[in-house]
Amino acid sequence: MVKHEAIPTQDGLYWYFATGEAEPAPVLVNHARYGNSLKAFNGSLQSWLRKGEYLLGPVAPPAPLSA
Repeated sequence: MVKHEAIPTQDGLYWYFATGEAEPAPVLVNHARYGNSLKAFNGSLQSWLRKGEYLLGPVAPPAPLSA
């Protein structure tokens, strides 16, 4: 995974490391749907990252389970 200190241009699922938060939050970057913003699973939409905040990703989808 790559560290991004600005909203990335590649769509996908990212981990958002916010200042003052103990755990990272999963967020979605989808430029067609949200523009140059990230959408958190709590419903918030954000178009910036503060100094010291960053995203890791995009997260690769899991491999299918073999039967």
